[in-house]
Amino acid sequence: MRLRNHGFADKAGKPGERAGGVHPYWELLCILEGEAELEWSGVTYNASGTALFVLMPNTPHQLVQRSRTLRYWYAEFHAGDGDPLPAADVIFRWNALQGGIDWTAEPYPALRAAFDATGLLLRSEASLRWDRFPEAVLADLTKLLVLTGSLAAASRPAPARSSGELLATEALRFLESMFPQPITLQTLADYTHYNPSYLVRLFKKHTGKTPFGYLNELRLSAAADYLLRSDMTVLRVSLACGFQSIHYFSRSFKRRYGLAPSEWRRAMRG
Repeated sequence: MRLRNHGFADKAGKPGERAGGVHPYWELLCILEGEAELEWSGVTYNASGTALFVLMPNTPHQLVQRSRTLRYWYAEFHAGDGDPLPAADVIFRWNALQGGIDWTAEPYPALRAAFDATGLLLRSEASLRWDRFPEAVLADLTKLLVLTGSLAAASRPAPARSSGELLATEALRFLESMFPQPITLQTLADYTHYNPSYLVRLFKKHTGKTPFGYLNELRLSAAADYLLRSDMTVLRVSLACGFQSIHYFSRSFKRRYGLAPSEWRRAMRG
């Protein structure tokens, strides 16, 4: 693991101010005080008071301030093969918990103490030796990743089985969380524990769309965000959003937005 960028923000400003973007690094984002929304990978997560988000590389993210004051820290880092990184489904499940955690109740106080300590360390950078500071921060980040992965894995809800509407909601959340990954109908059926053809009928009944029609919309929306806010190539955008063929991506994008990806980017950026 190698530290790339970090910071501590104590902001007094107008609600609606934004910070973020996209980068090829892992990131931990910790809200310490105030209210905010995190827009990440096509989903909006609410954070009030305290929250800890894990962000994967190449995923667009925007932190939207919702209170007049907001305190948070962030740390971006390169990860190696041996680093304790949670799996993608665990990360999405963990981020979805933010905004609803009682940090005074077990098993969360240990994690709360750990990210409070990380924030204190980041604020004290100027008083520490420059050559040992990254090592100390990375030790804290490693601890946070281990604790986060453990707590998220233990919080997995049982698959919804009670009604077609709940099944559709479960499938929607899965697609919204996992859209950059290769997904087949069997993947979705295995996750929900329903017959594939029955799943498609119920999903369309309750959403008006097929699962893969909805998945394609998610991927195209994420692609538009990448094209607008980053300098990633069209090929990288295509792959980051789950398209296995750049030609299929370009055709799908033009059908939805009226222009090819590169043309749309130029038009939107003026």
